[in-house]
Amino acid sequence: MDVIIGGGKYGEHAFQKLQQDKTPVVVLDTDPACILRTHRQIPSITMDELAVSGLPPAGAGFIQGGIAETADVIARCRPERIFPTVPVHVAAGIISAITGLRPDPVGAAAMDSCIPDKLVVGRNGADIYCSLNRVGRCPDHCPAPPACPVTGVRRAEPLFALLRESLTACPGDDTETRPTPAVIIESRQFGPGLGYILTEDLTCAIADLQNTGADTAWVATACRCHGVATALTCGKPGD
Repeated sequence: MDVIIGGGKYGEHAFQKLQQDKTPVVVLDTDPACILRTHRQIPSITMDELAVSGLPPAGAGFIQGGIAETADVIARCRPERIFPTVPVHVAAGIISAITGLRPDPVGAAAMDSCIPDKLVVGRNGADIYCSLNRVGRCPDHCPAPPACPVTGVRRAEPLFALLRESLTACPGDDTETRPTPAVIIESRQFGPGLGYILTEDLTCAIADLQNTGADTAWVATACRCHGVATALTCGKPGD
């Protein structure tokens, strides 16, 4: 079973691909009249029904909800893959929902100092957006070839590896204390322009963070070319 978060056009693209593979899928969206559910006439299913009976082969079900409900699906049903198709950092949101850590705009400044400027393309609160393409808009359904079709530059290392090197080796804003724990989750390619994260990658990252006992964390999700990193803390945002 797989999970799609978001019932817009990108969610519908993911759904179409998964249905071709006859993969059972749960769709979550805060809007019960979202494009995907309306176009595909996906029946509603409760969390309890999903946890007890699951879905039939190639079946589909809709749950009204967002990040918190997705975290519940992961905890109770252990889907294989998660397809984030909404404009938020889904992995960081799920980690926040499960661990209680919250987005930390102040802590993002320390994280920002660890990421090479050449990778940063934007900042918003606790989030830092990164890309290997700083030239122009990526083509739709890009297959992520070895050389970027926009810049023409061959990637020596994928972005997820560059972020792992940058964030795990950085002490943060205080060299006298232990480094802020950092987890980098790879966004894998299911098809051109369509990425997913393995639930196992996410749950292992959560376990690693919980084992550290730290009250701050840096969480990044990235594919070969693009990514987002979020600073989290146990305090109130801005503390």
